[in-house]
Amino acid sequence: MSIRKFVRQVRPIEESYTPPIEKIQTFFVEEVQLPSEVFAGLSYEINTRKSSSRRTVITVRSSDRDNDRDEILRLLKQAGVVASLASSSSSVDPIDGIFDEKNFRIEVKPLSGGMGETTLNSSITELFPCIAFESNYTPSSVEDFMSFLMSVNVNGMVCVHSKDKEAAKETINKAESSSKYTDKMNNAIAISQYLRDASAKKPISNVYWGYRSSSKPKGVPGTHPGDVFIKYNDGALLGVSLKAGGKKTKEPQLNTYVRPIFSFLKADRVLETLRSTAYAQVYSKIKGIPPLANFDGGKSGRHKDRATTEKILKDYDKKDNRGYESDYDAMLEIMRKGIIDLFNKNRINSLAYIKSEILRDAPDVPTIVIKASGSSYEEVTDKDELGVFLPQVKFIKAYASTKSKQNWTLELSSGNDIIKMSMTIRSNKSGHAGKKKLGQFPTGLAVKYNGIEKWKLSQNY
Repeated sequence: MSIRKFVRQVRPIEESYTPPIEKIQTFFVEEVQLPSEVFAGLSYEINTRKSSSRRTVITVRSSDRDNDRDEILRLLKQAGVVASLASSSSSVDPIDGIFDEKNFRIEVKPLSGGMGETTLNSSITELFPCIAFESNYTPSSVEDFMSFLMSVNVNGMVCVHSKDKEAAKETINKAESSSKYTDKMNNAIAISQYLRDASAKKPISNVYWGYRSSSKPKGVPGTHPGDVFIKYNDGALLGVSLKAGGKKTKEPQLNTYVRPIFSFLKADRVLETLRSTAYAQVYSKIKGIPPLANFDGGKSGRHKDRATTEKILKDYDKKDNRGYESDYDAMLEIMRKGIIDLFNKNRINSLAYIKSEILRDAPDVPTIVIKASGSSYEEVTDKDELGVFLPQVKFIKAYASTKSKQNWTLELSSGNDIIKMSMTIRSNKSGHAGKKKLGQFPTGLAVKYNGIEKWKLSQNY
């Protein structure tokens, strides 16, 4: 009989005490049976821990908390339910109401469980395969894998840096609490298989968990994008950037933001000019927006004017969504044109960026991207085609898509040989309109390389 459920990786844990009367109260909760249609098709459940005889607390999961909360409130009122926004310490205020003479509260929580769970999920897929490889263990199922991990002495694992022992224990202890536990464990099984397959092709001596910049193996820069690092028997190092998704999804091979690109290309002044242009042509025309110096938080990003801007943008979207979206499109076009002009300015610098940040060639530590889908994996980079062709490139041309407001292309050519790299610039944040789109601001937009769009190479390459 397995004793795993009675075992935990040894580390201090906090135990909470719940008075018996509170435990008893949960049995007397009079659940409010709200019409299901008021939840706008979102997942919801009674929070028995927070509910009591005085009030039923309902948790709703959403990827766009502010907007979905407002839609639920609208549907409640439409259904004749007495409800209004309440105040709380949460970043998204809950809805309080009365239905059938019973009090209720609706709390809208992140779909994925928030940043804590995001870190947990990525750690599962990165750490667990490292432990399995070092232990010469081949996982056969999620249950067996978890049982094995509970038996491991993390303190003795070479793959985990001394700074990260406690983080590793926490990942093992909390893994089963993840809302994506089964998916992430299957992804970890897939990456374990990748490591075994890689070692069969070229023997691996050690694998390392790159949990933080300061705990990457010796010889690997702290800025290296790898999540897992392979050391071969001959001493060569390889960084592995791990992605997860469905079999039909296409994972971005570069996922960064506007400011780091301009910084790499030593074009900070150009970026500031673009920021000023976006302010003059878009933001300044929105009533009440703070001055240019700090409307987006200023140099620190934390100036109090940013909160003012966020509130104004949120209200603007509610009152005039069409105008808000039009202004976002205008800002996006300013920044898309700006980044296109930047890559067209200097071929040598642009190629250097592609080599360093897309091919991710650190000195003696190249990187590949491995995508886990279920319990299988695949390499998703175009490294071979792009890496071989890059030294031959004589011309580089960037231009906007005619079919999309956010897509653009980097075209590399040498004679009749051409590679077209599919790029995107857009807002990638969730939440209300004060945090995403216009609320992400010109310098905070996301930039992605999505792979080779088209190529025509001669047999010489």
